[in-house]
Amino acid sequence: MPDTASEVVYRFGPFSLYPSRHLLTAGRPVALGGRAMGLLVALVERAGQEVGRDELMALAWPSTHVADNNLRVQMTKLRDALNRGDDSQAYIATNPGRGYRFIAPVLREMVGITAGTTASPLSPAVAASPGRTPVGRAEVIVALAAKLERHRLVSIVGPGGMGKTTVALAVAASVAGRYPDGVGLIDLAAVRDGTLVPGLAAARLAPHIHADDPLPALTAFLKTRRMLVVLDSCEPVTMAAAGLAEALLAGAPGLDILVTSREPLRAEGEQVHRLGPLAVPDRADGLTAARALEHAAVRLFVDRMAASLGGFDLRDEDASLVAEICRRLDGIPLALELAAGPVEVYGIAGVVARLDDRFALLVRGRRTAADRHQTLRAAVDWSYNLLSSPERHVLDRLSVFDGGFGLTALPAVAGMMAEAMVADLVAKSLVVADLNPAGAPAGEVRYRLLDTIRAYAGERLAAAGGHAAAAQAHARHYLGLLQGALPNWDVQPVRDMLVRYGPEVDNIRQALDWCLATEGQEDAFRALTLAAAPLWMRLSLWKDCRQRAGQALALAVPFADERQHLHLTALRGMALTMTNAIDDHTVATWDAVRTMAARLGDPGSDLQALLGLWVIHFNRGHLRHTLALAHDFQAAAARNPDRVAPALAERMIGASLHILGDHEGGRIRTERALELAEMAAPPGQSIRFHLDQRILAQSTLAGILWLQGAVDHGQDHLRQSLQAADVLGHAATTCTVLGQSACAMALLTGDLTAAQRYCRLLLSLAERHGLQLWHQWGLCFDLILKVKIAGAHADTDAMLRRLADIPDLSHPRYMALVRESALALGRAGDPTTALGLIDTAFERSRRNEEGWCLPELMRLRGELLFQRGDGVEPEALYRRALALAAEQGALSWQLRAVVSLARLQIRLDRVGDAPALLADLYARFSEGRDTSDLKAAETLLLHFSGGRASGRVLDGPARSAEGGLLTA
Repeated sequence: MPDTASEVVYRFGPFSLYPSRHLLTAGRPVALGGRAMGLLVALVERAGQEVGRDELMALAWPSTHVADNNLRVQMTKLRDALNRGDDSQAYIATNPGRGYRFIAPVLREMVGITAGTTASPLSPAVAASPGRTPVGRAEVIVALAAKLERHRLVSIVGPGGMGKTTVALAVAASVAGRYPDGVGLIDLAAVRDGTLVPGLAAARLAPHIHADDPLPALTAFLKTRRMLVVLDSCEPVTMAAAGLAEALLAGAPGLDILVTSREPLRAEGEQVHRLGPLAVPDRADGLTAARALEHAAVRLFVDRMAASLGGFDLRDEDASLVAEICRRLDGIPLALELAAGPVEVYGIAGVVARLDDRFALLVRGRRTAADRHQTLRAAVDWSYNLLSSPERHVLDRLSVFDGGFGLTALPAVAGMMAEAMVADLVAKSLVVADLNPAGAPAGEVRYRLLDTIRAYAGERLAAAGGHAAAAQAHARHYLGLLQGALPNWDVQPVRDMLVRYGPEVDNIRQALDWCLATEGQEDAFRALTLAAAPLWMRLSLWKDCRQRAGQALALAVPFADERQHLHLTALRGMALTMTNAIDDHTVATWDAVRTMAARLGDPGSDLQALLGLWVIHFNRGHLRHTLALAHDFQAAAARNPDRVAPALAERMIGASLHILGDHEGGRIRTERALELAEMAAPPGQSIRFHLDQRILAQSTLAGILWLQGAVDHGQDHLRQSLQAADVLGHAATTCTVLGQSACAMALLTGDLTAAQRYCRLLLSLAERHGLQLWHQWGLCFDLILKVKIAGAHADTDAMLRRLADIPDLSHPRYMALVRESALALGRAGDPTTALGLIDTAFERSRRNEEGWCLPELMRLRGELLFQRGDGVEPEALYRRALALAAEQGALSWQLRAVVSLARLQIRLDRVGDAPALLADLYARFSEGRDTSDLKAAETLLLHFSGGRASGRVLDGPARSAEGGLLTA
């Protein structure tokens, strides 16, 4: 016969209260939190008597000071639970200002229980868990269920509000069938005294046990059972929870334990699963609702909004705002649920605008949720209050870091003991350790605070009056770090330097913001701006350069050092130039740099100014002036120890000569530039003068070689320059190669697949790094490609609008866009508009002596005139183009002109000199036979020789949709 014991039960209305277990109504459990249950027991045991507010608060919050309204919230929950019974009776009366009294009749009786009785096959808490899988947690639940098959102690660890309990209950429900003796839930959230943990476990799992030390009896009771125990919210008593788990697992071989805690128990055999945030979308323009909903955080937020508003469908126009909310709230499920409520009042945009004060905004949790989940602040308070004083001190000071930090930064900002404290804070889920952060050195760990934790700790730091000292220490650390790196930027491999310093960009911005906003920190702001400039340049963060240099120059405090003034002016000049501000103001900035450099004897700054002026005048189409500036730069470089400057001088001269139409001179100078650049620094080791000169020289050489007929060699140089740019990882260099060479060359050779690939990369890089000019070029290339592919059905108006958006039409490489736009218009059957483009470009090229493209513009004008019905002028234009291309040594332009002439003679049924000219030119090509131009020439030669290709002689790869002669 099993042993029997007795326990007290209180009956009132339809309820039966078992103080050590649960509240039942009609045999069904009533969902009550731990605090509400404790308050009910206290009131029922003294039914008819007033129980004071202070006594009740001490019972519910034994070691935490809370506001009075917390007790009112718990009493409201309790009344709500009791009022869901089958009668309308009142149970609890309020004595205002004093306390509460249980007023319903209560019957107290003792009932027998059998010692063999255990928890119900499924704990009420588990049975009441959501019927559907928590949003975004399906894979986690499956993984945890599988882990429980292999391990007996599994802990779900994570920050507050991450949904650990929700996931644990879902896991328990999914595996309940494995445990014939049930699933028991032990909630430790309200426990502060670890000695009470065994007694609470016994009360939940075997309420018949009454002993001063219940653990041996509980272990014996569970010894023969196959059961899962969920230890929930163990963080207040981790040591006691660990001891309980180890004892039960040692004495009960059929027992498995699933733990939720904000830190691991560090118990024997424990398997830790870190529960992270829900996935959030990256920042991106044009985010659609469908793409946003691929991320669990967005799905949860939308789901909660729908529940709050009575229905909600995410629209494309709201997708970016919702994604911003999810990112700002770190994908934390509790925060997202709380944020859905205020949408009804403020709208989505209003919630985004108020997230800087997130703790005041996110205050309406579910009525049935635990106190710590009623507001976002309460969730973080819960974790913060469990920290030691030194841990709180370190966490507060870590709030000044933005974007993470490494261990080396800790002593300067958070004190010498910070490293040990951070390890504890990681364990307690208040600091995130990124073991393999993107871009960081192999094996290095970076740490960060979730934005919500950072905002909370920042508030605490400010309230304690410690923000100014911490922020100053932070700024001093990063100033020293960057100044120490200055000698290494031109001698260490760029990728190595970016791996070391690139992750600190957000910290540098944070430090600059503080210096700018703090009186007396003007010199520090200027020094930090200059120290950060090499990093910004190599990351192509020209907006940062432009903004910070402008702010530094605008400060009212006089410069203590004239050279600092000079270098900040030069930095702003280059930033203006690189962001395409090529106006008279930028010219005046560079003139001022030259004047100061001459006065102070700073030849390096003078070289920067000459380069800046060369870029501006090159982009404006002042080509003769650029050649003079390039020679001035070469003379200055000869007096300067900079090893890369001579290579840059040769590249500047070569580019000017090439655009003026002297391709042979341009090739010689560019090859010399490539040779000097390779001698000056190994590939990938140095970015001098803001771009990688070796890569740019190689990409420029690719275009020159193509024009001179060395088609394959040109393609090889282009591929090599793109590969080197990819290895280097410097966005401005890569965008220059893509925009000036790769996209245009792919279109010239008829490789539309490569052109699309290059265009996508150009758009992505330019958008990410704020390189506006190259982004506009990318959009224009994109529309040109769409028109080429769509033909007569193309949206040519969109292409023309995009072409008109390019800010300065004088850039010599702009002719590539004009040429391809005109070709696309011709293919789409609009030769008149195309002729307008060509005529404007032709006049501008003649005015600027932009000889490199004149032969092709002449040929294109002839093509378009013929397409429009003119059969006379085209031949003269082809012959002029042929003569000018021959004078320039532009073999590829010559071939195109002769191919157009040959097709014209065929269409007019007139045999002239085209066959002989074509045969001679074709024979001069020793490579490039797979390109569209040479294939077209081969087809024509086959026709002239009486071969079988006569039906295809007018079908070039880019033949007009209307039957014209346009060739790509």
